[in-house]
Amino acid sequence: MGTLGCGLSLFAGFFLLLGLIPLLGWMNWITTLPLALLGAIFSYLAIRNEPGNSLATMGLIASVLIFAFGAFRLSLGAGII
Repeated sequence: MGTLGCGLSLFAGFFLLLGLIPLLGWMNWITTLPLALLGAIFSYLAIRNEPGNSLATMGLIASVLIFAFGAFRLSLGAGII
């Protein structure tokens, strides 16, 4: 589960970078935010089952940061741009 959460976080980070391109910010709604949320959920479940799983911890931290930055980026463009 930790590997899945970390992988989803990496995909969310990739789509976040694509969403930084002007006029592609709408992609954050479709790809970045849902993938970051799923990555955080899977990473949290992996941490809860295995407290020492460093991959799950990295996935959780990355998911939260990506979700926060994606939401901030959407707030700058009024949720559209």
